Amino acid sequence: MPFPRDVRDLALVKSHRRCCVCHEFGGRSVNVHHINQEADGGENTINNAICLCLRCHAEAGHFNPRHPLGTKYSPNELKAHRDQWWEHCLSHPEEPLGLFLDVRFKALSRTAKVHRYRLVVTYTNTMREAQDGWKLKICFPAFLPLRYDDYDRSEISFDRKPYVQLESSSSDRIFSGESVDIVPFRAHFIEYEVNDEVYHNIREQHKIAWKFYTPNAPVIEGEKSLDEMQEF
Repeated sequence: MPFPRDVRDLALVKSHRRCCVCHEFGGRSVNVHHINQEADGGENTINNAICLCLRCHAEAGHFNPRHPLGTKYSPNELKAHRDQWWEHCLSHPEEPLGLFLDVRFKALSRTAKVHRYRLVVTYTNTMREAQDGWKLKICFPAFLPLRYDDYDRSEISFDRKPYVQLESSSSDRIFSGESVDIVPFRAHFIEYEVNDEVYHNIREQHKIAWKFYTPNAPVIEGEKSLDEMQEF
């Protein structure tokens, strides 16, 4: 059974909707996870709850003991991460809930040989002040077929591999609590294609990486493996 709504809400608030392991702000993309699983006698109480981002939740919940690659998250470790992060959130109430840049994809078309996707990037201003303008730099592996509308392009080296960097900026004001599509699905789009050759290169751990700048907040840096950004 899932946690009762009041327990789930309390865990999210105590965590500032950030992951208790990696501390990344997750917004809607967070889970309240059972530290001790219900199948092992874990209860649906706040003492057994931890807020995790999707990536850390997958790693905590899908360790294969028959092929033990890496180190499994133990219940004691998860509880220690949780307690440490909750103590930090309690002692730093002035901190913003998080600097949130949601980077995802939407499928345009799929055939047996080619999948086409468009990137969608949404920024939520979680600061207390409005932000006057922004700049986005986003990098793609050079072998990835790209189509885009009104971006400045440059060739760079990332992880000692050839990459393409697309850059865009705006002077529009983003008010506190407002969400804005930085890379919209339609106008000002970024589109990429995954074919057989691209799918073969995915195995080499290529990434899509970004930096997002605003005048009065820390730079948001992030990356996702190319494998996470497609469904071939």
